[in-house]
Amino acid sequence: MANIEKAQSLARYFLEARASPTYSSPSLMSQTAHRLSLVSYWVIESGSRILEIGCGQGDCTIVLADAVGEKGFVDALDPGAPDYGAPFTLSQSQSFISSTPLGPRIAFHNTTPEAYLETYTGPAYDYIILSHCIWYFESPSLLSSIVSLLPRRTKFLCIAEWSLRSTTSATYPHVLASLLLGILESKRKVPGSGNVRSVLSPRVIGDEVRKAGFEVEKEEVRGVNEGLQDGLWEVGFVLRNREKLVRESGANGVGEKEMGPIVAMFDALQQSVGTLAKGIESVKSMDVWVAKFRSLE
Repeated sequence: MANIEKAQSLARYFLEARASPTYSSPSLMSQTAHRLSLVSYWVIESGSRILEIGCGQGDCTIVLADAVGEKGFVDALDPGAPDYGAPFTLSQSQSFISSTPLGPRIAFHNTTPEAYLETYTGPAYDYIILSHCIWYFESPSLLSSIVSLLPRRTKFLCIAEWSLRSTTSATYPHVLASLLLGILESKRKVPGSGNVRSVLSPRVIGDEVRKAGFEVEKEEVRGVNEGLQDGLWEVGFVLRNREKLVRESGANGVGEKEMGPIVAMFDALQQSVGTLAKGIESVKSMDVWVAKFRSLE
C-alpha cells in the first residue's frame, strides 16, 4: 500500500473533529505519514512487543500498533495529566484509539517511565521507542535516568527527535524558536508545560544512549514532509507570546546581561521569518534525526 494510502487508513484511528468518518485533516495526514516514515526506518517486525515512552495522544502509537500486527503488542506510556491537551485531551484521544480495531493491541499507561520500568517484571521488549518526546522532558537529566534503565529491558532502542539542522531559510526559524524556548525554560523557577523544554542535540542524546549500554546500528538526519506543521506552530507561539515570555523571564530573575541576548534572539527569529516570501506562512519544520540502537547486554 502506498504511503499516502496507509496514512489515510491509519489517520482515521486518531481523534479529531471530522466532517465525515473517512475524512482526516491535511495536518493529521502529514503527522501520520511522518510516523510511518520513522517506523519504516526502524524496521519493526510483525509480532513484536513494544514499549513506547512518551506516547502523548497516540499518533505514533497507532502506527506502531499497525506495524506489530495482530500478534504483537504496544505498551504506551505517558505521565501527562489526563485532562491535558486541546481540542481533545490526552484521555479522550487515548480512549478513542482504544475503541478502534487497533485497540486490543495497545495498553495505555498514565505513569512516568521510571515508575513503570522499575516495577516491570515481564520479558524484555523487542523495541523501546522514544519518538519526538525527549524535548518534552522536564529536565535534561531525565534522559540519562531513563536510558540507564533500558539495556536489559529491550533488544533495540529507537529514537526520533528534531535535529537542530536547517538546510533552507524556511526551516531556520524552527531551529531558532526551539533554542529560544529551551533557553527560556532553563530560566524558569517552576518547570513549564510546553512542547519544548529540554532541547538536546542528536550528539548529546546519542552519547547518553551509548553510555547506558547501547551501540548505534544506524542513524541519519533527513528532511520531513512539507505538510508537517511543528515548525509553524512553535515559531507562531514564540512570536505571538513575545512580550509575555520576556516578562516571565524577568519575573524568573533573568538580569539585564542575560536579557540582552534573549531579546536579540527574538529579533533574529522575527527577521528570519521576515525574509520568507509569505512570512510565517512559509515556515517549515527542521530536519529530523532518526536512530536505531542495539543493546550490548
